[in-house]
Amino acid sequence: MGWISPAKFLAKGEELDAKFNFIRDKVTEMSSRHIFQSGRSSNLRICILFRRKKRYGVTSARRGSQGSRSKSGKKGKNGEKGSRVERNDSESVITSAGWFFSPLWTPGAKTQRLGFRMGKESEKVKAWLDDHSDSARSYFSRSSRHWVHGCVERAQAAQTLITEPRSRLTILGRRRVSHPPCGPSRGHVYPATMERPRSCLSVHQIEDPTYLDHHRYFAFSPCMSRSKCLPHSLSSPRPAEQCKRGESCNFMMHLFGGPIRPLQNKIIGQILQHLCEITQAQCCCLSMTMVDKTGVKSLGPIFLSDEESVYGYTEAEWNKSIMGYVVSNGRPLNIRDACEDPRFPIELCEREEDRPKSVLSVPILNHKKEVIGVVMAVNKSRPGTCIGSFFSEQDEKVLSSHMVLFGLILENSQLYESSEQETKRNQVLLELAQLVSHDYPSIDDMLSKLAAVILPVTKAQFCTVFISDDSSTGPFSKMVHIECKETKCSVQRSTRDYDSNDISYVYAVHVRNSMETLNIVNRPAQISKLSQVKSLIGTPLRGKQRDNVIGVCQLVNKIALTETEVFSRADEHLLEDFSVYCALGLQKFNTQQKADKTRAKLAVTKEVLSYQISASQEEIDALEEAIIPSADALRLLEFSFSDFEMPPTAMTQAIVRMFLDLNLPQEFSIDYKTLCQWVLSVQKCYRSNVVYHNWSHALRTAQCMFAMLQTKELKSNFSSLEVLALMIASLCHDLDHRGVNNSYIERSNQPLAQLYGHSSLEHHHYDMCLLILNNPGSQILSSLSLKEYKTCVQMIEKNILATDLAIYIEKRAKFFKIAQNTSCLWTDEGHRELLRSMLMTASDICAITKPWPVQKQIAELVATEFYAQGDREKCEFNIQPMEVMDRENSTRLPHMQVAYIDGICSPLYEALASICKSCSPLKEGCRRNRKHWQQLADSGEKEERRKNKGKTDGEREEVS
Repeated sequence: MGWISPAKFLAKGEELDAKFNFIRDKVTEMSSRHIFQSGRSSNLRICILFRRKKRYGVTSARRGSQGSRSKSGKKGKNGEKGSRVERNDSESVITSAGWFFSPLWTPGAKTQRLGFRMGKESEKVKAWLDDHSDSARSYFSRSSRHWVHGCVERAQAAQTLITEPRSRLTILGRRRVSHPPCGPSRGHVYPATMERPRSCLSVHQIEDPTYLDHHRYFAFSPCMSRSKCLPHSLSSPRPAEQCKRGESCNFMMHLFGGPIRPLQNKIIGQILQHLCEITQAQCCCLSMTMVDKTGVKSLGPIFLSDEESVYGYTEAEWNKSIMGYVVSNGRPLNIRDACEDPRFPIELCEREEDRPKSVLSVPILNHKKEVIGVVMAVNKSRPGTCIGSFFSEQDEKVLSSHMVLFGLILENSQLYESSEQETKRNQVLLELAQLVSHDYPSIDDMLSKLAAVILPVTKAQFCTVFISDDSSTGPFSKMVHIECKETKCSVQRSTRDYDSNDISYVYAVHVRNSMETLNIVNRPAQISKLSQVKSLIGTPLRGKQRDNVIGVCQLVNKIALTETEVFSRADEHLLEDFSVYCALGLQKFNTQQKADKTRAKLAVTKEVLSYQISASQEEIDALEEAIIPSADALRLLEFSFSDFEMPPTAMTQAIVRMFLDLNLPQEFSIDYKTLCQWVLSVQKCYRSNVVYHNWSHALRTAQCMFAMLQTKELKSNFSSLEVLALMIASLCHDLDHRGVNNSYIERSNQPLAQLYGHSSLEHHHYDMCLLILNNPGSQILSSLSLKEYKTCVQMIEKNILATDLAIYIEKRAKFFKIAQNTSCLWTDEGHRELLRSMLMTASDICAITKPWPVQKQIAELVATEFYAQGDREKCEFNIQPMEVMDRENSTRLPHMQVAYIDGICSPLYEALASICKSCSPLKEGCRRNRKHWQQLADSGEKEERRKNKGKTDGEREEVS
């Protein structure tokens, strides 16, 4: 064994025991919890267990103090089983699982991996040794002698295993007849179940620390390349060393600890070459799993160790069959002789040299224990050795341990790649959304802008959009072809007739009929001079309804460094998103075209209407040249004004006189001829077949407003712009009235109700007013400044809307309160607006203030119009109309007039007279008319009682 000096012996013993006690304490303390070693985007869960030795004769001073286990199968705090006990004659060793990522382990690697520092614990150990020097010397002597003997025994056992042909691997090479030719592995192999490798160092080599530092690797390392003739072909940024038995794989750890990035084909090739070295396989291949839309898992492209790209179009079917079996089973598969395996499709290999002999396939799992890929090593090759040409269980353990770490690497890479793809996708969608919102002169321009975004991202050579149209007889009516120029990064578009014999057209028809996304890869033999389609993806463009296909979008020929690269699943998803924006763009363009046509039709309609509402030149000249009578001659200043005896020419002259007396043409530079044409146009827009709401009603309303504005209270407080707005609104407040109210408009669902919603007639009157004001030749507001024009138009709108009795009822409570408190503030814009609204209503219902003969005649006209609407409601809607519109209640007209005066008219005129005493004639006229209506109501009741009494007397005579 050799001689060790006492000084070296004590120093070595002290060092070993201090390290042993410290590591035992620390690791036992952490054995009840999990330790997470974090990477850059994921965490490695590493559970560290401890291996403890028992000494000869003397038990450790701290035995059992930190939760060590002494009985097999006994559980601790965390439910972990205790270590298994192996008993020999010379020693008793407690063993358990105890290293990191792989079955690689050495005595020194354990402390090196943990990276513990001595610190204060070391000082405590030294102090205890100084106090118990005799016991410590005896203890170190026994411990060192036991440790050295153990090293020698393991070295001899390892040397025997290498030199003697009788080995476990050779025994595994003999197949018994009863055993199946091949089968799956025993299951997933975890480090806790793997055998501990043994050293091949002599005692003198162990004693020399420098030798140990330079020879940390054992001769029988399962991860070391055992074929000296295999070249080291990996070209990673940092030269990868061979796998070391005492540590995890440096190459894999370098990939795991490096920057997170998508796994390039070159890196995958380097990994596969590394796996070939550690398993001594002729070839290794790798495939990641893919999940389709239905959730079915399948194999993706296959990578080979001797190629830098996807394994092309000639990939062997036996690769897919074996790797697919491992994916579906989720367990490793070790086939010693593939030709004798009944599951192996031997007929798929045409040549005998292509047929594999031994195959080892291991699944790649993620942190959820889901299969995300599979790796396969083919044909064990160990030149210069006598071991059989099949993969051993140790190869399976080594490959499985590598795949544990590679699964994390692959999962990190996939997460990074999906994150990058999602970021890129979001940027593309944002650009597409911005482009769709713009207006384009043609569909070609729009599709070119959209395609310019997706072509560089998907690296497609062409983008073709087939557009369907209801008017076309074939599947498509138009095709837009957009090409991406690689050198200039620009796009060129062309619109041409499609060829029904072209392969892309055939695929487009298939996508249109199936309404599903299509991803096509043509093999080199299928590519002809006529059709240069190497790869193609197509997806339908859907309309508002999902089953309505309005076109098909295609991406053709993936621009890549290799010929075998095709459109990926991410490209499919991006094209489907692109198709949504294309469909939105097409629908928006079609809607825009329809809107443009509608606007054009509206312009034509306005032109025709403008001609129809314009007075003839003879009428304009006649009014312009006529001598306008004075206001006194026309009785325009009297609230008892009546137009029943006025000729039509005098009615238009009366409107002109009102504007002249209010000094509006001079104040706003209104051309006199323009004023005459505007008055005649307003007259033409009132329907002559309407009984009450016609031109005469407009004249009476405007005259009442004129008479109120000429009073001293209102004339001194209203501005000229307010007066102009009130006069225009009062004359135009019932333009194009149809003889029915808003209720009938809404119930009959007329276009006016759909256009405005509420106060439909009033909104329509205002729009007609603007139409006449903007009609050429009738623009009486053309001389106003922009600010004055906006203010005037806004006041006109509010004034006309105020004639709706529903709005009047909402506002009158506030007005009555102001009038009752005599607190009308002319400086308050809110009060001024409220007063203007009340003046509009007072002018609109001024017929109730006219002399009794005029009032009675007007009431009969109103009743006639109301009864006509009630008859239409009975006929069209089969409903009972309101009481005032029911012809059967015609005898109750006086009663209804009294109720109308009490509920609507009298409160308004009384409040108005309290603010403007000059308007008191309106209140007095309303009171007089109420008396007349009340007298008619009373006489009607007497007559009704007399008739009823006569009927009763007649019935009595008949009975007698």
